[in-house]
Amino acid sequence: MGKRLAAVIVAAGMGIGAAGIGIGAVGQAFAAGDADGPQIAASDEGALQLADTANAAPSARSNWQRAFEFAAGNYTAASQTGSVLLDDTLRVSSSLAYDGAFAPGWRAVFSNQFDAGWRGGTGRYNAVDTLKEAYLSWRPNTSAIVDAGRINLREGVAPGFNPTDFFKAGALRAVTSIDPESLRENRLGSVMLRGQALWNGGSVTALVSPPLASTPSSATFNPDFGATNQTWRYMLSGTQRLFGGFAPQWLIYGGAGISPQFGVDATTLLDNATVGFLEYSGGRSSALAGGPQGPESFHSKLATGLTRTFPNKVSVTLEYDYDGASANRATWDALAAHPASFGEYLGAAASAQELPTRQSLFTYVTWQDAFVVHLDLTALGRYDLVDHSYFTWLEARYHWPRVDLAVQWQTNHGASHSPYGDAPQKQVLQGVLTFFY
Repeated sequence: MGKRLAAVIVAAGMGIGAAGIGIGAVGQAFAAGDADGPQIAASDEGALQLADTANAAPSARSNWQRAFEFAAGNYTAASQTGSVLLDDTLRVSSSLAYDGAFAPGWRAVFSNQFDAGWRGGTGRYNAVDTLKEAYLSWRPNTSAIVDAGRINLREGVAPGFNPTDFFKAGALRAVTSIDPESLRENRLGSVMLRGQALWNGGSVTALVSPPLASTPSSATFNPDFGATNQTWRYMLSGTQRLFGGFAPQWLIYGGAGISPQFGVDATTLLDNATVGFLEYSGGRSSALAGGPQGPESFHSKLATGLTRTFPNKVSVTLEYDYDGASANRATWDALAAHPASFGEYLGAAASAQELPTRQSLFTYVTWQDAFVVHLDLTALGRYDLVDHSYFTWLEARYHWPRVDLAVQWQTNHGASHSPYGDAPQKQVLQGVLTFFY
């Protein structure tokens, strides 16, 4: 079961996932300069603008954001006999978000997405509702903010893998796109109480997240607190501008049964068009292959690289990722020799949204207004340095004022018993039509 689920996640182009699943086998989580993290200079932000336009709001400012999406696709898979199988899929999605003030100093935030999918080869239908955010924010003065409710906390500055995104584990109920920004946006938030103090050039944040349920739920409209709020957790973070636009963020995360984890996020402008980024976390934890109850040891996780923006609106990101809790070459070979353990391991990595192996390379390329105005091209890929499997994802998206039309193509490559070569869907082609209203 774990192997099949993880393989579906790896190959997900438009599939609807079961409760609590993740994309960790692909090892993607995309940072987009979240307001809770370190502030990025305007010139940096231009070089890091890699957001998923599938959920972009219309240009007119409004407290409400609404979208309806229809997708149709085709999966190409290899059967056990070696023959090629084709499988058609359909998906509809509806999203609703509100962010507005209702009284002086008070703000309400709500975000929800409903996804329903059908797969032709099996005739299976699945529907899941994701309550992404629902919280109240109080600002008693210009230097303090208090938030309470379900908050989608997205930490980290690296585009492809986020070691300091501590609240990502178990947060994905549905996978409709493997674009890392889409994965970070379209997931469950965690219920928490958060306080922030701000001053010129810096801030400090403290939060606590309580246990609300013991197990995840697969029910369509369940808020699924068991996926995000199983135990007590806390996090402290702070940032201070040191010089120019350099303002690293420092984090401490832990909780009941969770050893303290330390993290740092930093970006710096290398020249007028290049941003360097570094994201690191370290602490005692169980190795993924040993399970959550396995012996603990110190593990480091790292994502570092640079993003270069060119004058023709082309932006290129190159990133190196390291996950010390994931499998090295010897562990991976041992897992591959035992199919049951291999499947369980991929399922654990997917749920935790961690890398399946210890080292990989990630690239992300965007071209805005490619060939014609309003046509955007996106390419991303990951190459596994341990087992040498890889995947690619290409998208062409045209924007009208209130409609987007996209064509997406994903391929998976590698030997059997590898994260991408073992995926049952070798190729995914789909069209996506999104209406904003």
